[in-house]
Amino acid sequence: MDHPIPDIPVTVTILVVSVAVVLTVWVPVIMFRAATRHGRSTRESLRLAGALVAVFVVWFGLSAGFTQVEALRDGPDRQPWLVYLFFALIVIGPIAVARSSPLEELLADRRTLAELNIAQTARWLGCVFLVLKVGGQLPGFFAYPAGFGDIAVGLTACVAVIALIWSTSTSIPIAWSVFGLLDFVGAVGTGFLATQALAVVHTDPPTSVFTQWPMVLFPAYLVPFSIILHITTIRVLLANRRRARDEHASGATSAMTATSSPLSRGLP
Repeated sequence: MDHPIPDIPVTVTILVVSVAVVLTVWVPVIMFRAATRHGRSTRESLRLAGALVAVFVVWFGLSAGFTQVEALRDGPDRQPWLVYLFFALIVIGPIAVARSSPLEELLADRRTLAELNIAQTARWLGCVFLVLKVGGQLPGFFAYPAGFGDIAVGLTACVAVIALIWSTSTSIPIAWSVFGLLDFVGAVGTGFLATQALAVVHTDPPTSVFTQWPMVLFPAYLVPFSIILHITTIRVLLANRRRARDEHASGATSAMTATSSPLSRGLP
């Protein structure tokens, strides 16, 4: 028997949709600024931003349309298609970013990474889980770890952004990104376990609300977006660290060679 899904308050709907729209615009704008800053023409920068807008608009539209697909609704004996979609996005997303040469070049700039990660401050949106828990629309099994975890990640995002801009160390932003991913492990895990489709943990109510508008934007859009950004940040910073270490080693080798050359010439 399906558990009835309660209506979402209008204020929560406005808040969630507003944040999703801002993120949809934020990334293309930041990448346009990064492209022009790196000497690309306005036309090239607009082309890159336009391509990103198209990707995000289609992604957002599909996320909104998921609520119209019966197969995605949560219930006993139904395939959890939303689960499969979620994992497909977080696997395909980072690979797509890594294989895009224009994006890879721009993301190597710490300033670009910092500006993109400003969007992660929106993780405070997890407070709506606590609101819905009070309203009886979400179980505490999910709402408490997910809500407080997201708020903590959103607040500490400022520290990571500042470290990216004013520090050469990669430890803080990498550690923060790992923290953000671990928060998702807990939130996503409890959310999926408490669905009617998986029925691993029985809660009253279940987390069926995430198959309805606008909460579907969390598993289908907002969470994959944030995970992709976390993974990209870690990968790019580790690559930058390896590159700097290799350049330092190469410079040290060159210096030793230059120092030893006069001596070698003086030997019989």
